[in-house]
Amino acid sequence: MKLNYSKLTAADPTVYLTFTNSIGQEIKLVEHPVRGDEYPVIAVSDYHQLAIATDFYETGDINEVGGEYEVGFIDGELFHGLS
Repeated sequence: MKLNYSKLTAADPTVYLTFTNSIGQEIKLVEHPVRGDEYPVIAVSDYHQLAIATDFYETGDINEVGGEYEVGFIDGELFHGLS
């Protein structure tokens, strides 16, 4: 689910993890600023100004580089398994 990037970043969410995926995108995994860990981890790309909720509730479920659950943004959508 796409979220309002501007509203999310204005709320200064807690950043769990920042990494560069295999296609060179810097991805931030953040906590929902109001619902916290009751909401899925949110993947954010500042470059693309996108924020999309993942299917995961823990960052350990998401591969930073490679693997079935590596995340990245393609054509404004969030994808898993980029490699």
